[in-house]
Amino acid sequence: MVSIFNQFVDWFLKREEGTDEEGQGPLALMQDIGDVHVLIAEPEGKFASDEAKEALLQGLVIPLNERVGLSARRTAHVFKRTNKGTLENQFEDVLRDGRALLQKEGADLLIWGKVEPELQSVRWYFLSGIVGNANLGMPGFAENLLVPFEPDMGSLDVLYAAIFAACVPSHPSQALKIGEHLLNAVDPLTRLPAGLSPRKTSQPVKVSTMGMCAVVLANIARRAKELGWFDPALKAFKTWEDLVEKDKTPQEWALVNNHYGWLFEEMAAHKDDKQAAEHIEQAIRHFEGVCTVFTPKSYPLEWAAVQMRIAGMCARMGRSLSEPDYLQKAARYFKKSLDVYTQKRYPLNWADAMSHMAKALMLHGQMVKGAQSLEQAGVAFQAVLKVYTPEKYPAQWANTQNNLGATLFALAKRDPSTVAWIEHALMCFNEARAYYAENGKVQLAHVIDKNILRAQSLKEQIEENIENDLLN
Repeated sequence: MVSIFNQFVDWFLKREEGTDEEGQGPLALMQDIGDVHVLIAEPEGKFASDEAKEALLQGLVIPLNERVGLSARRTAHVFKRTNKGTLENQFEDVLRDGRALLQKEGADLLIWGKVEPELQSVRWYFLSGIVGNANLGMPGFAENLLVPFEPDMGSLDVLYAAIFAACVPSHPSQALKIGEHLLNAVDPLTRLPAGLSPRKTSQPVKVSTMGMCAVVLANIARRAKELGWFDPALKAFKTWEDLVEKDKTPQEWALVNNHYGWLFEEMAAHKDDKQAAEHIEQAIRHFEGVCTVFTPKSYPLEWAAVQMRIAGMCARMGRSLSEPDYLQKAARYFKKSLDVYTQKRYPLNWADAMSHMAKALMLHGQMVKGAQSLEQAGVAFQAVLKVYTPEKYPAQWANTQNNLGATLFALAKRDPSTVAWIEHALMCFNEARAYYAENGKVQLAHVIDKNILRAQSLKEQIEENIENDLLN
């Protein structure tokens, strides 16, 4: 079967001749894309002169406004990241002030940055007006692209595609059109690396451009229906990886591995992926690599977030493949995150990690019919109720009561001689049901009613067996 990428190469050859298959202009493919409104902030840092700054910004705004689907305008605001605290702390002010500006101006995306005079470039960052995950980095808002003061066409093509990828998507078809354009315009596997002018493009800029190109293709693959979209993304990632050395730029290397892990995770989640288990293992290896740079000591919250990412990935695989080993592995990674997410310092993170760990153990126990995992799950759910109280977090409290009830019910079915388990399970189910009924959660109340009936039936059976044993 001809791959999607090969089809795009064929189209690209036609583009070089100046027309598409219908004899229209090279960007006819893009004509029905709705405009994305972009604000371009003045970058932080010093310029040689006001004229130089004006030339740089105009050299960006004018070409972008010539592109289909974009409306770019400048703002005099300057945004700065701090150099203290976690990565999230460093971007906290920009996230708050940037989104406020986007809302005020009615724009979709903010591009802000910092002048890198030694690289003759600006490091541009992307902030979507919609709160959400565009999957463009670790964390997403830290993703950036180095663009030379005098950008060549390849750099502008990648920036153009990155603008769309950085927006939280509302129309997946837009992403695919941008992907088609990017592949056809720059061909990230051969044409882009060779086409970046050595005079304008230093090695760090080349790495940044290739990286963003790979990330955009990965982002598009995630939104696409066809598994074939992952092929060019994987090849672009390999090109990016070959340009980055861990010893020289450890954070850049960690970023590559974080993206690589995410890409394999997305592949494994695709319904047509026949190598899901293999891709999950590759994702885990890449995420583990990230943790050699973002360590519990140097970046504790980032490290803990990666543990949660691996754990969640394994839990999903365990459920979808009915594979208990993945559920056990998920529980181990959730537990590792508790080295950072302590109950005292981060009570909500702790409760969330404990809840997920307990769910993985509960499913594992149900799957292998093992009492040990179920008992551990029950203890964990009980502990979580110290944080998720009915007064402060009623919805989480009710869900935890429901899960604890299911765990105790499973234990009671394994060992009918222990009446206390089934009685406690019924108490938990009834507590959760009362909340669901009071708050209009009709479907959840209906489901829990069935569990209550089954649990009540088991309780009656247990009591009857005990009575018969006494009579005999």
